[in-house]
Amino acid sequence: MALYTELSPAEIAGAVAAFGLPAPTELRPEPRGTVNTNHHVWAGGERWFFRLNEGKTEEDAAFEVEVHRYLEEAHYPIPRLVLTPSGEGWVPLRGKPAMLFAYAPGEEIAIAEAEPDRCRRVGEQLGRLHDLAAGFGARRENPYGPGRVASWLEELVSRPHDPSVEEVRPLLEAELARAGALPRAPQGLVHGDLFVDNVLWVGARVSAILDWEMSCTAPFAYDLGVAVNAWCFTHGYQRDRAHALLEGYRSRRRPEPETMAALYPWARWAALRFTVSRLAAFHGTPLGEDRLARKDWRRYRDRLIALAALGEDGFADLAGL
Repeated sequence: MALYTELSPAEIAGAVAAFGLPAPTELRPEPRGTVNTNHHVWAGGERWFFRLNEGKTEEDAAFEVEVHRYLEEAHYPIPRLVLTPSGEGWVPLRGKPAMLFAYAPGEEIAIAEAEPDRCRRVGEQLGRLHDLAAGFGARRENPYGPGRVASWLEELVSRPHDPSVEEVRPLLEAELARAGALPRAPQGLVHGDLFVDNVLWVGARVSAILDWEMSCTAPFAYDLGVAVNAWCFTHGYQRDRAHALLEGYRSRRRPEPETMAALYPWARWAALRFTVSRLAAFHGTPLGEDRLARKDWRRYRDRLIALAALGEDGFADLAGL
């Protein structure tokens, strides 16, 4: 989430009207994240979440609509996607797909609060998602795969001399070379971005899992790797958290041996992917703090270094494999 496109109140009002809502009484921009332009909207006495999808095709938007339809039908904790009176899940605005969501109740937590019991709950929800994937027929190739990451890195190193990029470049290029040997593993619908700030809580219960724009068809090991990196690392990897997350996952789904065997290389790949994407999105961008809340790319560089130091055996012990 960010504010890449400056929208006027009239433009937002016109878009939400297409979903059957009256004129907004209040708008609040949401500058956090990296991918889209977002606003909180108050209309008809309720709060809504309005997203303008940046850099996405109509096919990408249609896939996310299908994800929402399917998971809502399965009573998965996902925000309700608002449809137009004719049943469409998005409307065009500035040549981009605009979507509207009912505001999801719940509170975010900080990484310090992501104790083992919460990691277990997240693992349960991820296991349930991957179990539901068997009945989901739509497909979308991961748009943030090795080719995209390689293009980001190429663009970064082509910029004028930047000490931060030059310092980390050998590590990133070496890790990117490993991507050609990523193991094949069972795949299906994945969230792709299960970060701490994408989960809302009511007490100890997961009330909503947000931000499905990165959902795609990819190895389940990748989704698990993203979650381990996001939830189980503070100043280093926390064994109790990783054990709890995997225990929760196994309580809702019996993972394939191939998924567990592939978890380490895919977790390492996930750390690389988010290191490079954060570098590309936040490092040297001209957008001000009022339009883009920056995230420190070095936090994922640190995960990448820690995973390399752990090796296969150390990671297996960390995750209780």
